[in-house]
Amino acid sequence: MIGSLRGTVLEVHVAYFLLEVGGVGYMVKAAGSLLSSLTAGEERFFYIHDHIREDAHDVFGFLSTGELEMFERLLSVNGVGPKVALTMLSIGSLDTVRRAITNGDLSTLTSVPGVGKKTAQKIILDLKGKLVEEEGLVAGDGEVVEALVSLGYSAQVAREILKTVPASIVDVSARVREALKYLAK
Repeated sequence: MIGSLRGTVLEVHVAYFLLEVGGVGYMVKAAGSLLSSLTAGEERFFYIHDHIREDAHDVFGFLSTGELEMFERLLSVNGVGPKVALTMLSIGSLDTVRRAITNGDLSTLTSVPGVGKKTAQKIILDLKGKLVEEEGLVAGDGEVVEALVSLGYSAQVAREILKTVPASIVDVSARVREALKYLAK
């Protein structure tokens, strides 16, 4: 399985971009917001979801582990495929999607093409509890989680340890240092 890719963006299309890594071109599907931020010729790093089915092998790219995790959580909901999950991430920021789910906002979720009322209700039912557990985190902790993941810790361990870091520490680098102190114990 592919976990991440770093390479040169060769082409940007409507639903995907072509990323060259070591002489191999990967067709990486991505949300519209990500695609609009890419420029051909630039070197970039992406977190990857490698989706293998009987009839297809698709690669999906994300800029943060938070986006990747939300995409994978959406995929865990029965009836939500990769196309719908990716489109859901295009409705706004990651916080917008998270708020829509935790607040049970059917109108926002059903505004996504391919998501009807029943699917939106399933998403809320399946994910609301999981996302509420994460709300003990402080703004900016997504960056802290990403930093800890890049140091080799799992995202789940990083989120758990951040719940022990005092909320009075707001600077991202200070929160990372504090989390590392707790992890060293």
